[in-house]
Amino acid sequence: MLYDFVYLLLFLSGVVVLVENRLHRITLFLSLQGMLLIFPVLQTHEGDFTHSMGLIALVVSFKGFLTPFILNWTAKKSKMKESTVPRFGYLATLLFLVLGLVFAVKITENASEFSIPVHKIGLIYVILMIYVGVLCFIVRNNWLALIAGFCVFENGIFVLTLVLDKGLPFGLEFGSFLDAVLVIVSGGILQLSPHMQAKGDKL
Repeated sequence: MLYDFVYLLLFLSGVVVLVENRLHRITLFLSLQGMLLIFPVLQTHEGDFTHSMGLIALVVSFKGFLTPFILNWTAKKSKMKESTVPRFGYLATLLFLVLGLVFAVKITENASEFSIPVHKIGLIYVILMIYVGVLCFIVRNNWLALIAGFCVFENGIFVLTLVLDKGLPFGLEFGSFLDAVLVIVSGGILQLSPHMQAKGDKL
């Protein structure tokens, strides 16, 4: 039950990133989601203390701190407007979420027939988390919100691979932290290009 609740919080933090219009709140909830990833790591690596501690250190550093910090710093340095405007209204976004819920339930209907080390409800939340990340590309047009959506999507994939495969080799898991590299590169490009800065302010 505890882990199902954590998966629910992961999904809800993604929803906030999807619908929130204030940039600092987007990065705040992205950081919260990154910290919550500690619990799936503990669940799937409970028998390997050294591996789990190393992975938790990466989660806290990359997903909990570095990615949100770079996003927030870049937005401030480029003097981006604090308020963002979504491409669609809240009603349309809610409709997309309902469709995603139906889709997730359909996917997990036969989950009990496979050896998946996570409760069916938790698996639904993880799939919805991935879906919310994809949805950000549809309903958002601000570049920071788009990158945050990609991070939510990548966090969902990270959790899904953990719960389905009961942990991955450390090298493969490290590759899941490339979203932070993408954020750093995007921030650097934005700072070096006045044209990109002007475009970011208009979005």
